[in-house]
Amino acid sequence: MTACYKHKNLQSAQTFARRLLELAPPGQAATLARQIQQVAERNPRDEIQLDYDQYNSFVVCGISYTPIYRGSPSVQCPYCRAHFKPEFQGNLCTICDISQIGGTGTGMMVMP
Repeated sequence: MTACYKHKNLQSAQTFARRLLELAPPGQAATLARQIQQVAERNPRDEIQLDYDQYNSFVVCGISYTPIYRGSPSVQCPYCRAHFKPEFQGNLCTICDISQIGGTGTGMMVMP
């Protein structure tokens, strides 16, 4: 919310503020969210276009840090189960640095 506000993405900041207020945050956070909502209501526009859809759940790609929305193709690391975009298949996982993205394997198993 504050990052969007600082970068003059007021419409996005207003969306995040509304969602924060639905969670009933403590006093100072609620006050800040209400202030951002008031400012954004006067000028609801975004300076920078974000690749974000608030109505569709997503996971974040471990290399490009961009959203992978539900229903979009993705590949996983067989060890840590991190998600990646298909173009990174075959690379070394940047999360665990152990496994090949999109490879096959059983993952981490605990043996008694």
